[in-house]
Amino acid sequence: MGLQACLLGLFALILSGKCSYSPEPDQRRTLPPGWVSLGRADPEEELSLTFALRQQNLERLSELVQAVSDPNSPQYGKYLTLENVADLVRPSPLTLHTVQKWLLAAGAQKCHSVITQDFLTCWLSIRQAELLLPGAEFHHYVGGPTETHVVRSPRPYQLPQALAPHVDFVGGLHRFPPTSSLRQRPEPQVTGTVGLHLGVTPSVIRKRYNLTSQDVGSGTSNNSQACAQFLEQYFHDSDLAQFMRLFGGNFAHQASVTRVVGQQGRGRAGIEASLDVQYLMSAGANISTWVYSSPGRHEGQEPFLQWLMLLSNESALPHVHTVSYGDEEDSLSSAYIQRVNTELMKAAARGLTLLFASGDSGAGCWSVSGRHQFRPTFPASSPYVTTVGGTSFQEPFLITNEIVDYISGGGFSNVFPRPSYQVHVFMSSATSWNADLHCSICRFLLFSVYSLSPGTNH
Repeated sequence: MGLQACLLGLFALILSGKCSYSPEPDQRRTLPPGWVSLGRADPEEELSLTFALRQQNLERLSELVQAVSDPNSPQYGKYLTLENVADLVRPSPLTLHTVQKWLLAAGAQKCHSVITQDFLTCWLSIRQAELLLPGAEFHHYVGGPTETHVVRSPRPYQLPQALAPHVDFVGGLHRFPPTSSLRQRPEPQVTGTVGLHLGVTPSVIRKRYNLTSQDVGSGTSNNSQACAQFLEQYFHDSDLAQFMRLFGGNFAHQASVTRVVGQQGRGRAGIEASLDVQYLMSAGANISTWVYSSPGRHEGQEPFLQWLMLLSNESALPHVHTVSYGDEEDSLSSAYIQRVNTELMKAAARGLTLLFASGDSGAGCWSVSGRHQFRPTFPASSPYVTTVGGTSFQEPFLITNEIVDYISGGGFSNVFPRPSYQVHVFMSSATSWNADLHCSICRFLLFSVYSLSPGTNH
């Protein structure tokens, strides 16, 4: 069947199997532990879907990231503005026209984009969405620590073949919200491992790393930092004020968050959101702090995608962002991983430092067909972020030397090759970055290798 017939099928929304393709054939669709199905969604119920439009000039973007990040380059430190990035990666007029016409023909409403025009979020009824995306079948699910409700499709979706050059993937169909990275620690697997220090307060951290008002938090007006909160995880101003009264008496600090970007809910404060804000504003004391809130209230939203779109819609934003979020690399489609990696590359081009938690499953060793493999966490495995692991004091009752905590992840990747700027300490010549080693050495390796992003100079 020719292209003309495919285009007719596209706009009429009557597509044969020969005219369609699957953008995410490798996306895992098994139900995560702790989630249960509540049955099919009402055909008239509305949901929002996010369409990742194909970008342009990505090789040029990669070159610019290297140039602004390399001290030996004449372009070092000459970061791009959001408008510069938009001019570079904005989808072609043909892509914009084709996708918009397709969505309008399907009855999509209340579509909104971002400054870079490479994401489009639209509202449709379930009936319209299933016609638009043949194969999709939307169900209600509930799960997670906070009994989160989502709408997802357990079956793969198809797109018209004519859209293959224009759409990377559609968000809001398969990926379930990640669980909190705060989990109860398992028992140590190594005899004599100490993983607890009694009373790691802001003063302990500041003393250990010699943080003073003369360096970190000197009150410089152009210094800023941010953290992200997801899935109905909120901080409370009153909790922050009480925390600072209890633990911030011996260092200068700001009394409140400077700005909340997104929707800040009024529900109960979340442990993870409170921890992130309170300790960020204690270690980075007296620095202007923003909080990006992507609650994912609507059941079709993917909160991490919402955060990425917020970054693509703010011209002036903090230089440093810290995020406690991650999924197993192998649970995500190649299209999704590559596109999110591009979004992180866009941030690097702007001089943004993105700090991601390395995960708390060590190297994530597991067995596939009898072979032991690492199981990295994404986006911690991206070459455009800085992956941060955890440490413990060697002596639990003293502020002394630290050891890498045995549950801390290592910033490995089975998708991305190790870039030239990557710090490496151990077995670089003997071991490929796409590690496939016996798990007996996993714990040692993760001490040695972490992802460091280009442009990290704050």
